Amino acid sequence: MSDINEIDLRLIDTTLLMVFLGIMRHRQATAVAREMGLTQPAVSHALKRLRALYDDPLFLRRAHGLEPTAVARELEPKIRRIVRLISETLVDQEAFDPQNTAINLKIGAFDYELSTILPELVSDLRSINPNIGIHTYPLANRDALEALISGQIDMAVGYFDFPSRNADMFVAEELFTEEYVIAGRQGHSLLTQAASMERLAAADHMQILPFGPVRDMIDHALMRHGFKRNVQTIVPSLFAALSILESSDLVVALPRRVARRNARRFNLIYRSLPMEVGSFNLHSVRHVRDEHSALHVWLVQRLRLLIDRDPTH
Repeated sequence: MSDINEIDLRLIDTTLLMVFLGIMRHRQATAVAREMGLTQPAVSHALKRLRALYDDPLFLRRAHGLEPTAVARELEPKIRRIVRLISETLVDQEAFDPQNTAINLKIGAFDYELSTILPELVSDLRSINPNIGIHTYPLANRDALEALISGQIDMAVGYFDFPSRNADMFVAEELFTEEYVIAGRQGHSLLTQAASMERLAAADHMQILPFGPVRDMIDHALMRHGFKRNVQTIVPSLFAALSILESSDLVVALPRRVARRNARRFNLIYRSLPMEVGSFNLHSVRHVRDEHSALHVWLVQRLRLLIDRDPTH
């Protein structure tokens, strides 16, 4: 790639930079045109100018779309920083007003968050301003972090295996700590009589495993005391488990917040586990480029406010 001089700099405009980032994100020129409100020829022309400017193909045509070259991958973080700096010169951070903005927030979350935190957040934001939309993506842990890096989402909410190998790229804020309880239909003998680890292990269990069979915190806690859980049914989602639970003799370990919110709706009862299992922490995570964004700071504040209102926490 040739050295950049003053003539080259005059050839750059923000549309070129946004087209570049759009293609890095979508890998499809048509998707970039649709997102930016440009024609397909305009995107193609911008790509042609970029290739001439950097003296590199930048994107190679493949069956699945446009594949970035090594030069394009090297340029991405630098161009992203340039666009962010330009944006900061145009936005007065103190002037952010959630009641007079129109925006679609893209949030990565998975089963637990989608069934507990996100409904409250959607209701809260719509009460403030119905022009604030939320588009959720079913992403967890590493997938959510990768989506933050690529710009697919604005924020991720959930459980994360920190520290990540790219921990310096994220701003993570702990929201609350969650614990497990055991739940079943009304009148279930395990939940109406004194619980013990022996009775818990012997009961017919259902597990919620979206990514296939694994040993979870309950299994490890029982194994430490010489017991093994009797798993009869495995389902991939919380609501599938709740629907089955109300009409069966199965029991399931649920996060306390899920059990409390859904006990009446699904005619369930729940109680604490008879052994120490441990807990897990829920975080909001954003990319470091958005660390000082007034919008992102405000969004975390709304999440914290909703959590503080909940008696479970």
